[in-house]
Amino acid sequence: MRRHIIIFFVISLVGLAVGYFLTNSIQFGFCEQNQYSCRDLFNNIGDPLFYGMGALSLVFAALLAAPHAYGVWKKFAVWFVPLAALLFMFYPEPGSGDYFSPYPEQVFQWVSALYVLVSLALIIRSSLPTTQKKK
Repeated sequence: MRRHIIIFFVISLVGLAVGYFLTNSIQFGFCEQNQYSCRDLFNNIGDPLFYGMGALSLVFAALLAAPHAYGVWKKFAVWFVPLAALLFMFYPEPGSGDYFSPYPEQVFQWVSALYVLVSLALIIRSSLPTTQKKK
C-alpha cells in the first residue's frame, strides 16, 4: 500500500508542476503577452491542475506518514474527487450574466482547501487510538 501512495504522490507532484508551468505560460514562453486565447487555454487547464494536484500532494504526503488511514481516506476520495473534477470542468466563466459568482480560480482554491481539510481530518481521526468500552 505504501508503494501505491508513493506512486500517487509522485504523479500528483508532476501534475502540480505541469499546472504551474501552464498557469505561468507567459513566463515560460508558451504564449506571448498579446495571445489571449493561448493564455486562456493554458490557464483553463493549468489552474485546476495546479490547485487540485497541490491538494492531492498534501494529502498523499500525510498518507505517507499514516498509511493505515488509506482505506478510510479512499472511501471519501472516491466520491469527492470525481465531483470536484466535474465542477472544475463545467464551472462557468465569470461574465455569464451573474455578477455575484466567484471566479473559477477562487472555486478551485475553495474546493481544494475543503478537500485537504476533510482528508486531513479523516487521516488524523483514523490515526488516533480508539478507546474500547468496558463491559
